[in-house]
Amino acid sequence: MARGQDKLETNDRLLMAAAEVFAEVGYRAATLREICRRGDANIAAVNYHFRDKEQLYAAVLDRTVAAAGPGLTLLAPHETDPPEEQLRHFIRQFLYNVLGVERPILLLRLMSHEAIEPSAALDVVVEKAARPMKDILGRIIAELLGPAADAAIVRDCGASVLAQCANYHHSEVIMRRLDDLDVHDAATIEHLAEHVYRFSLAGIRTFADKHIAARGRAKFEQVQESEVEHA
Repeated sequence: MARGQDKLETNDRLLMAAAEVFAEVGYRAATLREICRRGDANIAAVNYHFRDKEQLYAAVLDRTVAAAGPGLTLLAPHETDPPEEQLRHFIRQFLYNVLGVERPILLLRLMSHEAIEPSAALDVVVEKAARPMKDILGRIIAELLGPAADAAIVRDCGASVLAQCANYHHSEVIMRRLDDLDVHDAATIEHLAEHVYRFSLAGIRTFADKHIAARGRAKFEQVQESEVEHA
């Protein structure tokens, strides 16, 4: 076996083993001993290929985010569609990403561990996975809100939409026991996507209506004050 081929195979074995261990227990609880055991390698191989555990973890994140890239790209709707349809598309695609057959489950597990116990590689997850999703959804919500597109409202509405979707992933075992709900069934995903879409759209429109009403009252009061001053 050529030395370069052996190097590539060892590198890949370590990455695959490390991805499994990091996804199961998180960065801090993962040990190089366990990673090497699963990857049929030794500590010297980790030092040679990745220098240390932190660099190995960074390499796993880079590879995992790259593998999930197509799923993240599909979140972006056609910008020529009405904002309502863009929101429906985003929610449907997000749910298929987290619940469907081709879901990037490894990335979700790594992101869950980072949310609970952040590591030095948190910025990789934020900038390459979380921020692109937030920016796409934020633009859609801002368009739906119109004049009510205050940054804080856009942020809060976006967080609410994502939390609804993520809940079906995080709580799938409990939901199966409570309601015998198989969240990975295609028909169920379609149903959940439509529910989250309608629920979210109603909430966003409520914010928009309240803002428009508040602006109307403020304008009416200004007119009244001006008429009193000129009476």
